[in-house]
Amino acid sequence: MLTRMLVFGASLGLLAALAPDDAIAQKRGGTVVLAQQAQPPTLDAAVTSSEATRNFATHVFEGLFTRDEQAGVIPQLAEGYRFADDGLSVVITVRSGIKFHNGKDMTADDVRASLLRYGKIGASAKIMDVVTDVQAVDRHTVKVSFSRPAPIFIEQLSSPRGPVVVIPAEEGMKPASQVAVVGTGPYKFINFAPDSQLTLERFDGYVADGRFVGPSGFGGKRTAYLDKIAIRFVPEAGVRAAGLEAGEFQAVDNLTASSGRRLESNAQVSVFKVMPWAIQTLFLNAGLPPTDNQKFRQAIQAGLGMEEIMAIASDGLYRLSWGWQYPEGVYFAGDVGKELYNQHDQAKARRLLQESGYAEQELTFLTDSAFKNNLDAAVVAAGQLRALGINVTLKTLDWPSTVRTRNSETGWNMVPNAVGTEPWEGPYGVAILFAESNIHKKKDPELEELYRKLVSAPAMETRKALFADIQKQIYEKVYAIKVGDLGQYVAVHSKLKGYKPYRMPRFWDVWYE
Repeated sequence: MLTRMLVFGASLGLLAALAPDDAIAQKRGGTVVLAQQAQPPTLDAAVTSSEATRNFATHVFEGLFTRDEQAGVIPQLAEGYRFADDGLSVVITVRSGIKFHNGKDMTADDVRASLLRYGKIGASAKIMDVVTDVQAVDRHTVKVSFSRPAPIFIEQLSSPRGPVVVIPAEEGMKPASQVAVVGTGPYKFINFAPDSQLTLERFDGYVADGRFVGPSGFGGKRTAYLDKIAIRFVPEAGVRAAGLEAGEFQAVDNLTASSGRRLESNAQVSVFKVMPWAIQTLFLNAGLPPTDNQKFRQAIQAGLGMEEIMAIASDGLYRLSWGWQYPEGVYFAGDVGKELYNQHDQAKARRLLQESGYAEQELTFLTDSAFKNNLDAAVVAAGQLRALGINVTLKTLDWPSTVRTRNSETGWNMVPNAVGTEPWEGPYGVAILFAESNIHKKKDPELEELYRKLVSAPAMETRKALFADIQKQIYEKVYAIKVGDLGQYVAVHSKLKGYKPYRMPRFWDVWYE
């Protein structure tokens, strides 16, 4: 199994290395200024699933495993792994000669400390619930023991959503967001100026993964040609587009559809259209009145018209789809939930409101000012809910404040969020949103049991059926509402070569002409 995994990863690296841009001679030097919508809510990669953090963190940090161009699992800092015959443990060997940005050698002690810390504060800490012990067997070997067989543990470790990154062991006891920003990636952290920019610099001590011929997905053989990456926080979409045209920025991670279409005629800009990029969702707080009432939540779901919300939130680059997995993925659950999607049935909504006993209590609709799709989705949806007779208050905060507020038990009833990585990587990231009970603020033993079965089922067909059950539960209990699939335009200056769009901006194996 181990040999097959490594050969598979190397094959994908070869394909990436043979891309047409690689016929041009790569050279070192230069700075890329990336304009992104929001500043990171934290620089601690393990504790958040925020795209704003992931954009820089994937350049700085690495995990034992990651995902390739097709979202398949490939090794990164791991040399290999072997499950025990009874499935109750896995031995992971780690690569030797890897350096942290502070000059320290990476060893099994660092891996052990990182895994244990993730189990306490990680964005997907529930993946560690099955773990009973983590031992550093020797300098380059870690043994992870389980309370029950965990056949998808390696797949979960590879998730980039809230990545299980390896940090120095001395950081392993530190609380969330208090660690030094030190990883093993091709770029190292230099500084962070809140509300302004974050700066990275090429790490010349980086040990590229020689098992691969070129980059693939988040991993493979990654080569840093650029001297620096400066990430500017630019919430206004028009300013991002104008800055790209003026040469102030060399890359933009999210353009409006109208700007993307306009820039396609600009020879100085390379424009890429990605579909799907994310699913636009509305999460509901099931622990706080009035959204603690299931009939009330069902009324909201029945009354919303997704076409109007998506057309405005996406600026026209969208598709209507009910699945909590992309239709292109193997876990897409067919027609499950379709009858409850995009109902736009005001009569049904009002009937459900009456059955819920709703008496004009305030509904706090939280949204952020950084992501246009979230703000627009909230504004349009709030208008539709007011038309049903719901007393909606729209509360707009900056992105870090929005994240902090939605993580609390109070202060909000609904919040929009674009969920991109989770449905791309498979069912576990979506299921864990609800099994962890940190999104909808209500313990649900039925969903948690489905999640436990999902992560322990060895057969693909069983896992597909279990995820279909989870999607059915989401629609019936309305802990969240799927609005539609978002596309995205991204663009870079045409002198920047080797750039390929993916789940996030990637500036390894990218260079200036």
